[in-house]
Amino acid sequence: MKIVLTGDRAETLREEVIATLGGTGVEPELVVLDSEGRFEGDPAGCHVIFFCVSASRYKKAMRSLMPLFGEPALRWMQGPGAGVDHPIWETLLSRGVRLTNASGIHSEPIAQYIFTYVLHWEREVARHQRQQADRHWQEIYSGDLGARTLGIVGYGGIGQATARVAKAFGMRTIGCRRSPCDDPNLDRFVTLDGLPELLAESDYVVLCMPYSDETRGMIGRSELAAMRDDAVLINVARGGVVDELALIEVLRSGEIRGATLDVVSEEPLPERSPLWGLDNCVLTPHDAGYSPLGSKRLGGLFLENLGRFVRGESLVNEITSTGIERDGG
Repeated sequence: MKIVLTGDRAETLREEVIATLGGTGVEPELVVLDSEGRFEGDPAGCHVIFFCVSASRYKKAMRSLMPLFGEPALRWMQGPGAGVDHPIWETLLSRGVRLTNASGIHSEPIAQYIFTYVLHWEREVARHQRQQADRHWQEIYSGDLGARTLGIVGYGGIGQATARVAKAFGMRTIGCRRSPCDDPNLDRFVTLDGLPELLAESDYVVLCMPYSDETRGMIGRSELAAMRDDAVLINVARGGVVDELALIEVLRSGEIRGATLDVVSEEPLPERSPLWGLDNCVLTPHDAGYSPLGSKRLGGLFLENLGRFVRGESLVNEITSTGIERDGG
């Protein structure tokens, strides 16, 4: 079995793959892609690709990797992230290639990111920084998370990690997703029909749902209008789940307090976007999930699935549909 390994831990992973396949009767032929786009070994005819998120940071590596998506012998790919909205994943599935995503791998760093910005807004961090820049000493009476409600739209791994942190701060929590959920870290659960209630009751609304035809534009003008005027929107899902023009409008008018956006509808965000100039909008470049532990966590998931793959068992995080229909598709 020919396996292509990518990412900063590829060399370490090589030995772990050999150990995982030991005694299975499967003889691995390992090919390693480095950051300069060079292969150690011949990737032609590969059966398995471990696509690590760190490989995506190197343009030369990506240029070498992308042609392998069309390899006729390819049978399974471990993807680097939770999102599967890029057209390339549909192409693989349509060819019968098995696909697993990295759902759960980034939950902890994203939950940490979310609370970085919950605390940013609650404790008036930007205002303190402005006062320091002005050499101005004046007490600021910030809020207290113990008196706040956090609404989580999309209650998967990220939502669960976020609720756990929220409860550690003493917050009230509301979770929303299609299927019922029983989690001790939730004070209340609502289905999609209850989304307006979640929006109306929450001081902080966190979006972490998958991107699909069902969730595209899910937070539109009426949903934003349902939020409190002192509420903050935090989006770590995809930019397309929010009507961006409507969001710009409510931020400009002060209909909500502010927003933290790790994702936007067009990435990189164009210089012409009004979001850049809004004082009540914090922008980050889709890096909430990055962690020095990310490659290790993804490698562990890959090794678990590799053992399952050779034994013919079900795979963890296997994707059978992206949930998105393309024009003409």
